[in-house]
Amino acid sequence: MASFAAVTPVATAEVSAQASLTTAFYRLYNPNTGDNYNTTNRNDAISPPAGYTYSSLDAFVSNSSQAGLIPFYRIYSPQRKDRYHTASWDEVVSATTTQGYTYEGISAYVYPPNSGSGIPFHRLRHSGNGDHVLMTSAAEVDTAIRGGYVYEGVAANVG
Repeated sequence: MASFAAVTPVATAEVSAQASLTTAFYRLYNPNTGDNYNTTNRNDAISPPAGYTYSSLDAFVSNSSQAGLIPFYRIYSPQRKDRYHTASWDEVVSATTTQGYTYEGISAYVYPPNSGSGIPFHRLRHSGNGDHVLMTSAAEVDTAIRGGYVYEGVAANVG
């Protein structure tokens, strides 16, 4: 795992004339449950919740709604010990009504998937424990697939 101290977040340049993605989106990891999840809360990255460690700075997002951006929803399953993000409200409804997930709110604002703005934020799901993870790096995606993750597509576009 990366050391949080080794990463100094720097705001990205505007990726569009309409919106600016300047808020760091950190990934935390719980080795006991296999759960990966992202947060904009820098304090959680510096001093992670019990059981979690800082993993990486994955992307830049917005904390506020702006033209051209959509909500990035976070949901959690206490049974599966899995948090994940989606830009699809229909997916939130389905997961919370049929799969035991709880809606945790809007984590950030992002570009729509495959919008051509920003860079793709790939979502994968582990075939064994059901954990979801987000990645921008194609090399990291390939490594995750070799480690048992299944590619689910582009969840959103980020900075």
